[in-house]
Amino acid sequence: MSAAADFAARFAAYWRAPSVAGLDALLAPEVRLVAPMTPATNSLDQGKRAFATILDLVPDLTGEVHAWGATEDGLLVEFTLSGSVAGVPISWPAVDRIVLGPDGLATERVSYFDTAPLALSVARHPRTWPAFLRSRLRR
Repeated sequence: MSAAADFAARFAAYWRAPSVAGLDALLAPEVRLVAPMTPATNSLDQGKRAFATILDLVPDLTGEVHAWGATEDGLLVEFTLSGSVAGVPISWPAVDRIVLGPDGLATERVSYFDTAPLALSVARHPRTWPAFLRSRLRR
């Protein structure tokens, strides 16, 4: 199995029930993480703290992988994220560009997605505001 195929399988398994601790199976200790609506991070520990704030906002967050493809230095993964913000269901498509290190762990992950679905869901439902503000304040 290629490194990209192995990572894609672990990525899909991770997103069925994501957790902060589970990031150890995907990310190298010195990983660069970039995503909309969150600060860029440069280590696994920073990434874990950032992801914890996301799980505070969307505690039932899951992802379904639809497709992936190998690149010269890693892979691209197309998936849909789903969950709820203060009980309001939300989902949005995303594509992650992942660079793999020699150990098969991600050394860089850049996530691409339209932030409008999440932002509009929060804006339209005042009961989501406290959770959203808590996630922003923790940054």
